[in-house]
Amino acid sequence: MNAMSLYLTAYLIVSGSTPKLALLPDPHTTELTEVERELNKAHDELGAQVLRALGFRNTRIADGDTATRIGMWSQFELNAVYEQVGGVVTTRTVEHSNTGETTLNTEITLTVVLPGMATVQLATEWYEPYGGHDLPLMHAIAELAAA
Repeated sequence: MNAMSLYLTAYLIVSGSTPKLALLPDPHTTELTEVERELNKAHDELGAQVLRALGFRNTRIADGDTATRIGMWSQFELNAVYEQVGGVVTTRTVEHSNTGETTLNTEITLTVVLPGMATVQLATEWYEPYGGHDLPLMHAIAELAAA
């Protein structure tokens, strides 16, 4: 549920001498909910098209992802997409705070243009213990840094 679907306007309906409180949906909220449903449907359809174009079997966008921004589990998973569809690889330093401790991590982003659909970014954080310095994805990063 989201804030819009939770929004209701209370109307006091007085019938005789006993007041009754009835919760009726606000007509404007109902209209927005229908529009929101259509937008969600369009987003889900775009997400399914994007995932199919990237070679994924599952065509449901995961929680936290969008049709144009997808989080990957590891550099190996991201590399598999890179090897299949190519794209532009970039890195950036990201900062995370957890229980008062701040860490700096390297985020790897693969940007893929899917003609007629969308420009999609797939990202993961580099996890050193997994290794993978010899992955084609990492070679692309090295070439970018050397240029």
